[in-house]
Amino acid sequence: MTGWKTIKEEIYYEDGSLRDIYIFDTNKEDWKAWSNLVNEKYKVEFYNGRTQKTETRIEVNELLKYFTAPEDFKDVNKAYIRLGEVTIVCQVHYESEMESDIDPKEVKTEGDHLAILEYLKEISSTLKKKVIVTSEMTPRAVLFEV
Repeated sequence: MTGWKTIKEEIYYEDGSLRDIYIFDTNKEDWKAWSNLVNEKYKVEFYNGRTQKTETRIEVNELLKYFTAPEDFKDVNKAYIRLGEVTIVCQVHYESEMESDIDPKEVKTEGDHLAILEYLKEISSTLKKKVIVTSEMTPRAVLFEV
């Protein structure tokens, strides 16, 4: 097993960039399942890009509405999922791709990494899809996958 120091240096290195989480080939059913999982198991804040208000649960209908009527929104919907000291930020742009960000500066302990892994495993299991973590904006530069 790789030690925490190596994991921090190779995955959560701090160069000013974020790490991206990608799930490809998603659809509305995947977004519903993800929203239900996140609402049920995690502390979450949902920024509604249409109303420009932050709520304590992901509003699934508002999330999905963006895919069919983005012109009704002043901003994209965003979900902030709290995993202890780490916040995963999901900006809802495309129905066919889930992308979230992790700020590596927030990942300070092996426990933080394990919380991220658990979240990724739950998402992968719920959606029955591969989840990858990459360097920022480089989906082909896979650091690890679940």
